[in-house]
Amino acid sequence: MKKYTDQEIIQGLKSGESFAVRFLVKDFLPVIRHYISKNNGNSEDAKDIFQDALYIIIEKIYSNDLVLHGTLSTYLFAICKNLWLMALDKQKAAKNYELRRTVSLSENDFTESADRTFYENIFRQCFNEMDDVSQKILKMYWMEISPAEIAKKLGYTYGYVRKKKSECMKELKNRIISHRDFKELERNLNIKQPINKYYE
Repeated sequence: MKKYTDQEIIQGLKSGESFAVRFLVKDFLPVIRHYISKNNGNSEDAKDIFQDALYIIIEKIYSNDLVLHGTLSTYLFAICKNLWLMALDKQKAAKNYELRRTVSLSENDFTESADRTFYENIFRQCFNEMDDVSQKILKMYWMEISPAEIAKKLGYTYGYVRKKKSECMKELKNRIISHRDFKELERNLNIKQPINKYYE
């Protein structure tokens, strides 16, 4: 396969040329796969992380925010590494912070352990069904990381992070209140619009 310069690849991505993506997949995906396989991941994880990183780069290209201080491959690897480290941290962080930010039905509503567990299962299922980017952004907000820092860590623009966070909150709220088991919990606890204020 022909070798392309970073500028040719960037222009190709901006123009939607298929050669640019094929080149990145052939040359850089194996590197990402090797790194992730050595750090508790597998080939599918590598593909997902690579796709997320590529999406970030394309978004930055379209918004004219892409600034390279080295090679494109180095930049791509750095994004993939950051995304994977956050993915590894997901379970621990989710356990510590999602419960802090879970939709509260008021202190009295959760006096019963069974009800708490029932709700937490609904929350966890709805959260895990969301796409990876939404999960990353919500998790970092729950860790009280500022929008500017989230944008920096994920490689997005500040405006995108603010807009995406709002969309993610609304999506999570809708998933929860539409969940088949939530209606049962709602009836049992006599809940009146329990989560709206947390997802405005």
